[in-house]
Amino acid sequence: MLSAPHPSSIAGEVRPVTAESFVHLVRGHARTRPDAVAIRSGRERITYRQVWQRSLAVAAALREAGTGPGDRVAVWADRTAGTVAGALGVMALGAAYVPIDPTHPGERTASVLAGAAPTALLHDGARGGGTLPALSVPVIDVRELPEAAGLPEPALPGPHDIAYVVFTSGSTGTPKGVMVPHGSLTNYVAWCGDLVGGADSGSGSPLFGSLGFDLAMTSLWVPLAQGRTVTTVAGIWDQETLFGEGGDPYTFVKMTPSHARFFDVLAEPPRYDRVTRLLMFGGEGLDPALIASLRSRLDGVLLVNHYGPTETTIGCCAYRFDRDSVPSTPTVPIGRPAWNTRAYVVDEGLRPVAPGTPGELVIAGRAVAAGYLGGADSGKFLDEGELGGPGPGRAYRTGDTVELLADGELLYLGRGDDQLKVNGHRVELGELRHHVLGVPGVADAAFDIVRGPVDTLELYVRLGGRGPRPGAEEFSKVVRGTLAAALPSALVPGAVHLVDEIVVNANGKTDIAATRARADRG
Repeated sequence: MLSAPHPSSIAGEVRPVTAESFVHLVRGHARTRPDAVAIRSGRERITYRQVWQRSLAVAAALREAGTGPGDRVAVWADRTAGTVAGALGVMALGAAYVPIDPTHPGERTASVLAGAAPTALLHDGARGGGTLPALSVPVIDVRELPEAAGLPEPALPGPHDIAYVVFTSGSTGTPKGVMVPHGSLTNYVAWCGDLVGGADSGSGSPLFGSLGFDLAMTSLWVPLAQGRTVTTVAGIWDQETLFGEGGDPYTFVKMTPSHARFFDVLAEPPRYDRVTRLLMFGGEGLDPALIASLRSRLDGVLLVNHYGPTETTIGCCAYRFDRDSVPSTPTVPIGRPAWNTRAYVVDEGLRPVAPGTPGELVIAGRAVAAGYLGGADSGKFLDEGELGGPGPGRAYRTGDTVELLADGELLYLGRGDDQLKVNGHRVELGELRHHVLGVPGVADAAFDIVRGPVDTLELYVRLGGRGPRPGAEEFSKVVRGTLAAALPSALVPGAVHLVDEIVVNANGKTDIAATRARADRG
């Protein structure tokens, strides 16, 4: 253990977070402002009293079906009021909800369900499409539950109880379930709520991202923790709901830089200064040039660059700025740690590096999740004492390369491993390779991301064996079809190129530029 103070570390503010669980926050609003609108979904308006009553009905139905504290419940995660009430009901019972994206292919859904081993599945009429999986556990439609007042409250969860389990890409080809306790979630919503403004600032947030990923959880749980309104949006094509002008502006809108690039090329790009008080970016590195392209539509809008892997509870660092204070760094800094959270910059041996020197970012403190479901950690989770910090306590190696700037802000420099971000979706190259190498005839593969209004993944394949070489178009259909059956659509390559060699550089890593050149030469 290091005895000297860590020279390349930074700590967030130490602030008290008194809520025992996220559920306590929503119950508090249901008691103190019961008629305030919690969820706006199309023409439907759900008050805090109603969403709490629905949550209690869900908890009662789950209890009757045999689910109890510590269990896991799958939630078919359409963006509806019923889905939100379902997730709250699971948490109110002391169980953990597991969001299932209805748009994901059946193979991926089956993998997540196998890992989660849920005791029940909740859905809101499966409104968002997709086919409900066949399970040997109770399947409950929240629309059919009575909205009776006066249902007894279960014993609500505490800080160490798991609030949710969200599955991320796994290097072995199998998604990993990240367990997030209420103590981490309440710390996050308190910090992020302070970040986006006080109680009189704006009307809440639009929810348009997939609830199968934690990127959208900011737009869901932060407004509800503050007693504001969540507005559900069918998808990014629903521009009227998302960016329609009129009424009280949103408190904040959160999106990936890829979303912003997509919106920027629409016939009528959104006037952010007319629809929101704050614009938050997350999921990818933020290029200052993107802010420059949006500048004319950001008058008076606060900007936040929000950073955090799933294992650090949605977000663990943030940088606030505006269009007139964009830094001249290669990317917009990710800023300083969240409340009750610490950041370390270390070398491969977990030794501190000097400020201004690139190193791996390790996060410790309240932001860190409870680990992976099943106990596997791949060396990612460690004790903070190993870093010379105030441990014992859990820390997480992010795999991201950062630099501690002279002003105490953290600058994101990229990945130190084989993880990619495509339109904000995190994917391990190991998972992609696992599926591609399972296609008959494939001997090797490499991947590249083409950035644009919508990022696309490109695949380079070297064939093996001595059989006849398949046609490029036919083979592309086979590969893309195989991946579409196992991966979210955002991670299915837009193009598949056959090459005679996957070029490797002197460091033993794939040289994607040289490989692409071989494909271009045909």
